[in-house]
Amino acid sequence: MTMSMCSKLVRYFKVNKKSIVVVFLVSLLLFANFRYNQPSKFRFSHTNVNGVCTLPDIDPFDEEIMKLNWHPHPVVCDDSLSFVYIDRKGFIQLNTTTLSFKQLSKSDIDCTYQQVERQGDDEVILKPEVHILEPEYINCDFVVARCRDQAGNVIYEGLLMNTDYRTVLHSKKIHNETQDQLSVLILGIDSVSRNAALRKLPKTMKYVQDVLGGLSFKGYTKVGENTFPNMVPLLTGRKADPRELSHVGQRYFDDYPLIFHNFSRAGYATLYAEDWPAFSTFNYAAKGFNAQPSDHYIRPLYLAMKNLQPVTTSLDQVLLYLEDKDIQLKYSSLCFRNRLKHHMFLEYFKRFIDVYRNKAKFAFTWINEISHDYANFLEIGDQDFVDFLTWLKKDGHLDNTVLLLMSDHGSRSDTVRNTVAGRIEVRMPLLTIVLPEHFKQQHPDLAETMIQNTKVITTPFDVYALMDDIAQKRFDNRVQLTTDGKLPRGISLFRKIPKERTCADASIHEFFCACFTSIPVNRTSRLVLQIARASITKINLMLSVVKNKCAELSLTKIEDAQLIESNFKRVEEMEEFTLRNVFFKPVKDRRKYLVLFKASPSDALFEVTASVENNEVTKLGEINRTNRYGKQSQCIVDPVLRNYCLCI
Repeated sequence: MTMSMCSKLVRYFKVNKKSIVVVFLVSLLLFANFRYNQPSKFRFSHTNVNGVCTLPDIDPFDEEIMKLNWHPHPVVCDDSLSFVYIDRKGFIQLNTTTLSFKQLSKSDIDCTYQQVERQGDDEVILKPEVHILEPEYINCDFVVARCRDQAGNVIYEGLLMNTDYRTVLHSKKIHNETQDQLSVLILGIDSVSRNAALRKLPKTMKYVQDVLGGLSFKGYTKVGENTFPNMVPLLTGRKADPRELSHVGQRYFDDYPLIFHNFSRAGYATLYAEDWPAFSTFNYAAKGFNAQPSDHYIRPLYLAMKNLQPVTTSLDQVLLYLEDKDIQLKYSSLCFRNRLKHHMFLEYFKRFIDVYRNKAKFAFTWINEISHDYANFLEIGDQDFVDFLTWLKKDGHLDNTVLLLMSDHGSRSDTVRNTVAGRIEVRMPLLTIVLPEHFKQQHPDLAETMIQNTKVITTPFDVYALMDDIAQKRFDNRVQLTTDGKLPRGISLFRKIPKERTCADASIHEFFCACFTSIPVNRTSRLVLQIARASITKINLMLSVVKNKCAELSLTKIEDAQLIESNFKRVEEMEEFTLRNVFFKPVKDRRKYLVLFKASPSDALFEVTASVENNEVTKLGEINRTNRYGKQSQCIVDPVLRNYCLCI
């Protein structure tokens, strides 16, 4: 640098000293504001992963969680009409209803389609246009259809779905479903805890439990921080660890021992469907698959959406952020033109199920967009999921099928997991399983074992073992020990999992263990008696609607009382610094008591968890009966009240 340049710089700084200071201060304030506005990211670890587990009993409608709960506006897509569709048998057709509404005849328009062809996992191409000649079978899964008027103007462009079963059936032998060769259908929804499902999918959860007889696993626990380290154990039975599987991102996943391949070798038709192509399990910061991983694969559909609407598709996340801030857009980012994207997803799933009716099939489907970033949008899908499940049952698709409704982890939103309830929920994803009715009758021991397993720690390793049992038609309840005589890491849900199982036994790291531990307390203390008496009062209040049929209960004896502790310890050295961490502290755990008591005249044993603050009961949890009621309640039909009623 020359002397003249140096003197010019000195003169510049002297003249513009104030401006430079202002710019510096503004930049500093912007930086500080950015840091301040970052939500606190508190980290907790479990201090006793070897301790006997008491499953957390967290209120789904916890007041801190409910402060973050709101209801999104109804979703609005554009109102354009579809001129072309593909029927359930795979034939492309002109939509006569639309033509009639537009006062057009088939001769007034010229319609074509282009097959969407997969070019690896990140690109698709459109093959040359073909004029539609009805009826014509479409020998691929996705096409772009266009219609032009007599002047050559495009008046319709749509992305259509099919399930090209003919090509699959010509290439491999698909076995029939039987009472032993069960199909497996997985409907996964990302970032949903069991409690979040109860809040945001109430209709779905009620239908699964009351109509389908589904079992909800209260101890299902994640084994990794985010999606990938939970999906890999679910789909391979192994850890996402270089010591067990090759390193992520360096090569394709084609040689991963995915459960898809187990089912394919066993003569099943297979489907892998996951939305959000940029962030899907095997493509985020990774190469995905070189060859298509399953017989039917939805990824090309979403890549074609991006090709047809590159700008709006690229802005989806930004637009969804605005919608989460209650800023209404003309058309929701959850739509692709005139359809909700999750509707298209479910239609593709239904088409797969329908064309392989009575055939053995395995489907692994995973919805991200309506739940991953913004938990409140999940409720948009509630009625749609009920409609889908209703269709499954009504059309007999569940007769020889095991259905899993599940997730990978709870909401990882910092505002959610900084609450006491959210701290637990992020560790405990949704898992609900529906077994065929005939299977429960044919294998009552396995069905009963699965019921018992809903009350203990379970993991994705266990679900993998269950699916492998189904693929191999292993329907026994014997647990195969490892070579050193220990229980395996993954125990099929058909086999009894010990109540004494710890997080360490289940290969759950201290950062993901959600178990509480318990300390015996005086059974005759004022607080314990208060909890038991309040529970009896609550039961009698519930029974008041059938008081002419059921006896009034009274407290006989306190059988056991425990102080429940979470054993969570804050790990400050692993937290990312933000100014909020200086001013805000994580909400402290509430004290809880677990009380087991006997009631007369029924000799019923009940268990209840109660929250306590300032040595006073603030909330009673669900009151569960722990011994069988047998014929005591046969005078009423209400499934809830039967747990409490002693018929007069």
